Amino acid sequence: MPRPAGPVDPVAVVAAGLKAPGGNTPDELWESLCSGRSHAERFEDDRLPDDAPILVGRVSGFDPATYLSPVEVRRLDRAHQLAVGASQDAVDQLAGPLPAPERCAVVCGVGLGATATYETQHANLLTGGLRHLNPLTIPFVMPSAAAALLSLRFGFQGPCLTVSTACASGTTAIGEAVELLRRGAADLVLAGGVDSMVTYNALCSFLRLDVMTRTVGEPELASRPFDVDRDGFLMAEGAGFLLLKRRTDLAADEPALGCIVGYGASSDAHHLVAPAVGGAGAVRAMSAALADAGIGPEVVSHVNAHGTSTRLNDLAEAQALSQLFSGSPPPVTATKGTTGHMIGGSGAVEAIVTLWSLREGLAPPVAGLRRVDPEVDLDVVTDQPRKLGAGYGLTNSFGFGGSNAVLVLSPADEHPPPPMHPVPATTDAPATAR
Repeated sequence: MPRPAGPVDPVAVVAAGLKAPGGNTPDELWESLCSGRSHAERFEDDRLPDDAPILVGRVSGFDPATYLSPVEVRRLDRAHQLAVGASQDAVDQLAGPLPAPERCAVVCGVGLGATATYETQHANLLTGGLRHLNPLTIPFVMPSAAAALLSLRFGFQGPCLTVSTACASGTTAIGEAVELLRRGAADLVLAGGVDSMVTYNALCSFLRLDVMTRTVGEPELASRPFDVDRDGFLMAEGAGFLLLKRRTDLAADEPALGCIVGYGASSDAHHLVAPAVGGAGAVRAMSAALADAGIGPEVVSHVNAHGTSTRLNDLAEAQALSQLFSGSPPPVTATKGTTGHMIGGSGAVEAIVTLWSLREGLAPPVAGLRRVDPEVDLDVVTDQPRKLGAGYGLTNSFGFGGSNAVLVLSPADEHPPPPMHPVPATTDAPATAR
């Protein structure tokens, strides 16, 4: 069904839940972010050589038995448990009416999905043979398993979609959920992302790719986006899910946390791992999101950057932001300084954090950041939360393979009129050298 002609009404976020390093609720994570605390810890595994220690970000204090039966706890992958926990928290907050089941949809973003289950069952097959392999291995490890489990749990019978755009998966899932609502394919969408790659095989693979931090002696500095001494990202686990409705469908007394007013996506078509030179693809995605919202960059109050703490990605994003904002970007923060990189979960959690920034009028500082890289020409928030003026929030996610996804968000009670000259969706960044 095509999108209706004419102005597009914002999509309201009516509930949100998350499980992340630093907090099991949005309020808990917000407190961690504003305090500038990192949540890195040592990954313990006897198979790791002494000269290859690894730090990770774990969700602490999460008890899957709160949400799942003993059988489900035993059978479901850690990623699926986190997805259920975050989603159930969101569904429990729903204050307005629940549409008919066939009008409720699920869109879930994942990077790898059931990583621990795959590794465990592979080991079972190698050591014990076919009889030791769980017959439900395929249904549990297929990328669509998380979305299917959520659809089953809540009885949502509308579209049930899985999005996998690497590190941009959670943001892409939310953006595509917005599109479902805009074109009338659903009346309520549970959208978000999840991953839990804190497993031996996955961590060793990322270590060999040379993208993970080697700063193991000082955990508080393991993830430090935009720092001159950053040396890679902190692998983490986490999940974030939002319940979305068209704002015009809200009941008179139904509260909203904020609105998603713009979505943009692009592909670098440049390299399987490295970002495009100068952040050209990122500029296209950000420009598309602003154009979709009908606004210009001058009304953006702050940016929640992708900010992985890798040298190439941070620099490319900084160049892209400088290009988009004509050399004067608004305050920039980066949630991964506190949480680490949750892959499929990052974009969704960061969208929730951006909503909290708009609600509180604050941008949290980047944890671990001691000295901003001189090549990063941004107004990065350091040390203390920064008070923000009125405006919109922009949240970025850029993934391996060149997948870029961007959301524009506004507070629930305001949607300022667009400026006279919105940013065109086709703006390109110059091919400047790194």
